[in-house]
Amino acid sequence: MQILRRLCKNLVILACAAVCIWCAAEGLQNWARDRGGEALLFAAGMTGTEAPSSPAESAASPEPPAESAASPQNVPVWSQDGLSYGGAAQNGAGLPDDGVVPFHSDLLPGASSTPDPARSSGPVEELQLDGGQQVDSFYVRDSTGSGTDLAAELLEEPDVHIQADGRVEVLIYHTHTSEAYSLSSPGFYYTDMETRTQNQDMSVVAAGEELAKALEAQGIGVVHDKTVNDGVYNGSYSRSWEVIQSNLEKYPDIQVTIDLHRDSMTTEAGVKYKPTVEVDGRKAAQAMMIAGCDFDGSWGDFPDWKQNLRLMLRVQQKAQELYPGLMRPLNFSNSKYNMNATHGSMLIEVGTEVTTVAEARYTGKLVGEILAETLKNCP
Repeated sequence: MQILRRLCKNLVILACAAVCIWCAAEGLQNWARDRGGEALLFAAGMTGTEAPSSPAESAASPEPPAESAASPQNVPVWSQDGLSYGGAAQNGAGLPDDGVVPFHSDLLPGASSTPDPARSSGPVEELQLDGGQQVDSFYVRDSTGSGTDLAAELLEEPDVHIQADGRVEVLIYHTHTSEAYSLSSPGFYYTDMETRTQNQDMSVVAAGEELAKALEAQGIGVVHDKTVNDGVYNGSYSRSWEVIQSNLEKYPDIQVTIDLHRDSMTTEAGVKYKPTVEVDGRKAAQAMMIAGCDFDGSWGDFPDWKQNLRLMLRVQQKAQELYPGLMRPLNFSNSKYNMNATHGSMLIEVGTEVTTVAEARYTGKLVGEILAETLKNCP
């Protein structure tokens, strides 16, 4: 009887052990199936990834592993602002060195072109803007009512005489320094997207950098002032006026001041416009210049507004010659926008908030080439 009792006890122990082994084997099989090839590498000692202490522990850890120096670069992941990239940012969040992507490849591999249904979104429409009054080979939208003979002003010499000998003759600055671009162009936007940023690799400052490089490559000295003037939006133009005056005092040879912005266009139906043009097989943001006017003297401190207009008409003409369609029609309006600072004051808008930073940087480069050609031909 005692032997029978001992035998039953041993059988129970063996049965319990068998159940435990079966459960462990089942869990390990599930873990291996979930981890795929990584599990095989782990079993072979060929990866530093630690196996979870239990399959249940692995399933209960939804957070991704902390980013490290070994994190893969430029891996698309969805973030609050849409598409962002894992790893350290390089040259503007992992963009190519020149900020350029092929015309049909701005949506990088792995990026979704379908919006998250849990977030409010709207469509993006790419288009090329033109129209207005034709002057020579280009167009001007004149809303001034001044009766200015634009064709005659084009023939007048601008009061700008660039030496291109390395001295600082051009100032680039940003009244709205934090105006942001997008990282990708999936054909839609999220209504809660961030349109301002302190990351200057993703803002108008990035386009300004390319503009400065293109001018400097032609021997034209440039100072690119990256002062943030819109930390508080109201008063931005007063602060950028101080930036202009400070640089004019420091660099008395400055003749041209460029306030570089980006535009924003959204219809009542919620469609955001993305003005785009193809240049040499690559996507570029369309740019637009604004020429101010004070024909009735109402500003009181802008008597030489025609000097700026003459220069911008020549830039528009040169742009159409070198890169047709890159420039939107010149906006000639009753405005000042600190353009009373010099006889070569310009305001340039590059793209909109749904323009990619790569496209904006490319446009900055192209506009720099246009300006260099124009300025070096001013007697």
